[in-house]
Amino acid sequence: MAEQKGSTPLSGTPVGLSQQPATPFGRLLTGMVVGQFGYTLATVIPLALLLTFKFLALDPQHATAHFSAAVGIGSLVSLVSFFVGGALSDRTGLRVGRRRPWILLGTLVGAAALVALGVATTVAAVTLLWCAVQAGYTFANAAYSALIPDQVQETRRGTASGVIGMFNPLAIMLGFTLMTALNNLPLTNKFNFLALVSVVGALVACLLVREHKHYYVAPRTQRLSLPERLSRIYPNPRRYPAFSWAFATRLFAGLAFATQTFGALYLIQRFQVPQDRVAGMMALTTLTSTLGLALASVLGGMLSDRVRKQKPFVAVSAVILALGLLIQALAPGFPVFMIGGAVLGIGFGAFLAVDIALVARILPSKEDAAKDFGIMNIAGALPNSIAPALAPMLIGLGGFPLFFGVFALFGLLSAVAVAPIPEMSPHPQPAESSAPVQPDLAV
Repeated sequence: MAEQKGSTPLSGTPVGLSQQPATPFGRLLTGMVVGQFGYTLATVIPLALLLTFKFLALDPQHATAHFSAAVGIGSLVSLVSFFVGGALSDRTGLRVGRRRPWILLGTLVGAAALVALGVATTVAAVTLLWCAVQAGYTFANAAYSALIPDQVQETRRGTASGVIGMFNPLAIMLGFTLMTALNNLPLTNKFNFLALVSVVGALVACLLVREHKHYYVAPRTQRLSLPERLSRIYPNPRRYPAFSWAFATRLFAGLAFATQTFGALYLIQRFQVPQDRVAGMMALTTLTSTLGLALASVLGGMLSDRVRKQKPFVAVSAVILALGLLIQALAPGFPVFMIGGAVLGIGFGAFLAVDIALVARILPSKEDAAKDFGIMNIAGALPNSIAPALAPMLIGLGGFPLFFGVFALFGLLSAVAVAPIPEMSPHPQPAESSAPVQPDLAV
């Protein structure tokens, strides 16, 4: 049923909005960068480093299984929390705005859970608290992400997404550097430090960002058939097969890169690296991987626009991803493992160079672009649940070489999945009046 036009606002949309953004562009970006900087430190560093140390301290013999279970369950909690948190934020009508309350509340909940996790003494408590960490910070991240469509004009959303995305790898590298500098501190204090940084970042963001009060009109109920209801959730695979193939492509490429979550555990168990040296080694590995990713992403995107091709970049990235994982699987020592991480970063960067453009090109309907991009973000988040779920079985059967080898095959499958998707037109299409929608990749 087509939406009717008139003087009343569309159902299910906020009304009473000012035509001008409440926050100047530079001030908004500064607030978001500072806030998400703290969010990234508080979620990525424990995931990549501190959580492994915590389980090793509690139960060294079963640390891999405990870590995998906690990360897998936490990722599912995060996935659900993103949609729930976003929906609650959309429907908030406080005088101070609808995003800032959830940024602050979510961060406080996540930080409190992170502090409690640091002093937890059982595996069950650590797992439950990690889920609380994921839920709280994901609520905050959902509100952070919505600030771009709320307050950034369409012609500047690409710039905003690029600036914020550029700082995420920087936050991760700085986090590893800080953990190396704070190596002599007790593990509990490291959790406390990250929680404090996230709260300070959220406070700065809430002070810099301004919001108008929003009013939400509930959507009108309509009678729809079951197929119509399902198509509103997920585009019909028969009518829009390219969408499902793009979903699979992103899923398989993400699975190959998700293995890096197990880097710290790999160094400890495969090479018997002392825990006090792991942070520095992971910082170096992350640095080389991030540099490779950034270089391949920028150059690959420019080259793709020049040659008017996307699928070859996905195919090449699949081969490079598999190569990087095989290098890590067969690495005789840390230097080769680090080289494998750099190769893996180049491969994933080559994929990211065309990923967003490819998805934007095959969307079934521009009216549902935000929803469909949200579905695609699920494909990017699922690997963080699938990899930990498969890790104990694969590592138990054949060690880390089998684990990396299987996920190298997943990387190659991304080239298979992209094959049925039509290639972009060799001739540029006329420019449209609105800028393309940019998805949120930081979930």
